[in-house]
This record gives sequence, C-alpha cells and structure tokens, in this order.
Amino acid sequence: MATSAQVLEHVKAEAPFDIVGSMQAAAAAHGKSLRAQVGEIWRLRFGPGKLAPDEYYAYQLYDDRRFSFADKRAFLGRAVQTRIIRQGNRALEWWMVAHDKLLFYSMLKGLGLPVPESVALYHGTRRFGAVGVLASPDELARHLRTGLPYPCFGKPVTGIRSVGVAALEAYRKEDDALILHDGTTVGVEAFVREIEPYRKEGYLFQEMLRPHAELEAVCGPRVSTVRLIVLLEDQGPSVLHALWKVPLGANPADNFWRPGNMLAALDAASGRVGRVIQGVGPDQRQLDRHPETGQPLLGMALPDWNAAVELCLSAAKALPGLRMQAWDVAPTDRGPVLVEVNIGGDFNLPQLAHARGLMDERFRRFLASCG
Repeated sequence: MATSAQVLEHVKAEAPFDIVGSMQAAAAAHGKSLRAQVGEIWRLRFGPGKLAPDEYYAYQLYDDRRFSFADKRAFLGRAVQTRIIRQGNRALEWWMVAHDKLLFYSMLKGLGLPVPESVALYHGTRRFGAVGVLASPDELARHLRTGLPYPCFGKPVTGIRSVGVAALEAYRKEDDALILHDGTTVGVEAFVREIEPYRKEGYLFQEMLRPHAELEAVCGPRVSTVRLIVLLEDQGPSVLHALWKVPLGANPADNFWRPGNMLAALDAASGRVGRVIQGVGPDQRQLDRHPETGQPLLGMALPDWNAAVELCLSAAKALPGLRMQAWDVAPTDRGPVLVEVNIGGDFNLPQLAHARGLMDERFRRFLASCG
C-alpha cells in the first residue's frame, strides 16, 4: 500500500555535532589532552583555513601522528570556502550556466558531449528541446501514470547536493503508487505534492544510468560518480584532485553526507583507489572491501579512466569563466557520462578523501594567478 509520508529529502541532513564526545574520543584514542585540543582548535580557527571545531574533528586533526601543525594549517574550512571559490571564479555570469541544469545540459549536448537523456520537465513555462513539458500538477500526475519511461531519476533544475532527488523504479496501477529504488512506495498524488515547491525553478526527469560492468561486479547495480576537480590554468585545464563517491543501502544518491555512503581517494593519473572511508571524525572507518558485496576496493582501477579525464578536461574548456570546476562523471555501461559540474565544489570532499589539506603550493599558485 502506498504511503503519503514524505519520501524526499528537501534539506541536507546535518547530524548534531557532539563536541564533548569528540573531545573525549580524541583524548582516549590519541592521548591528547582536552587543553591541547582546545588550544589547537583556537589556533586553527584564527589561522588561514578558519576551521570550525566540528571540522577539526571531522578531519581527525587531533591525530599528531598523522598531521604536523603545518599539515593542519593546509586544511580549508567552510568559513573561507565561498571567498576562495569566488576568487577562482570571478565571472559570475557563468555561474548560472553551471547551476541551471537546462542551460548546462543544452550546452553540453550542443558540444556533442555525453549527458543523461532527459525524458520530462515539470515547469510552468520553460522548454527544453524536444523533451515533454508538464505545466500543471494534473499533467504531471497523468504522465507519471502513463507516459514516464521507468526507471528514471528526478532532480530539481537548480538543486545542489542531491536535495530533492528521486530514484523511481516503476508505477504500480493497482494502488496508484510509485515504487522507489529501495522498494518503498509513494502515492502519485503525494509525490506530486512533494515536488510542487520545485516547479517554479523546474524539476527534471532523466533516464536511470547503468554502471559499467566492472563496477557493477564490485558495487552492485547502482551508478556512482567520480568527482574531478579541474583547474583552468594558464597552460590549460588539469586535474587537481580525483575522488570516487559510492552509494550504499537505501540512499538515492552518492553524496557523502548521506549516512553509509563511501568516499575513495583516487590517483589522478591512473584512477586507482588509494584509500576508502565511511563516516567522519572519530567514527570514520577505512575500508578494504565493499561492505555489501565483499569485493576488494583498495588498489582497483576505475574503468575508462583516461576517457573520463579527457571528457571532463574537454568540457571544462566550455566554461572559461569558471577557473575552478568540480565535475561529476559517471562510469556507465556506455562509457563516461557527464552528470553535473559544481562551481568549486565542497572542499570537505577532497580533504576527507585524501586526508590532506587543499592549500598546498600548487593551489596557492593557482589562486595567485586568479588575482
């Protein structure tokens, strides 16, 4: 029986930060006194990275065996992220091209680059090539029952961090319900009400991508994406950091903030996995194998790696006003597919994956070249 309960996450879930528990765990595991922790937090909070206390623990910077104080100062916090992203992407007129998925996919398709196939758009007035437009709740409900090709993936046109996404597997006529990727159901009318707030900016339905066969054997039938942080330097675009986001359990997307999802550090030259983590701070675990399939992860090389890198570097040239770009590319059964680009991206992802601060000498030179 379909349920009318909320099934989409309309805000990024933020777990409460337990500073006392984190301090006690760090002291117990590493022998670092509470006074030493507080002093270091204070110095880093007012240092160049402006790290907040929760970031200090998320990155495990209390571990003096792994990080010198110079290493810790290279980590960048939320407080400086926006300023640095703006410094590297001064041409603000380009931001909407990346942020608005209709503009973004139109540009890439015009360049002949592979993107997910769009199958429907929910919006009152906008058009998107030959894609069918559903302008009212009644039209959307009717299309969900009779016209939408399942399985498919839905997302807000201007959404970020996978907020508001839906992975739809099928429609079930007998109880007028949509079956979601995890087997739960939601009534058609209830689903339409849930995504109604997104109609003003638009809600896009796309094909459900299938993973590359090699990745399906390791991670199961769900698509994961590679995050490539690309810098437009004077000599051309190049990869600064590479990482792999892997979904687990009932999560509809691979974003690391979703509980259980994994994050892997990749060697940018080979696409080989060097480190895999789950969770942050004192609760972080390093994994050797996929927890659901038991297949080894460490040391594996992602398929079609050179093609994925070349695809992102080629696409990066189409956004010359954005000098720091974070591309998400999916290794699929038909080759690499560009899913989206983020302006700068969240700094916590490469820093968590690689256990290393972003502000190294190369990144300093890049920012200096940006003015």
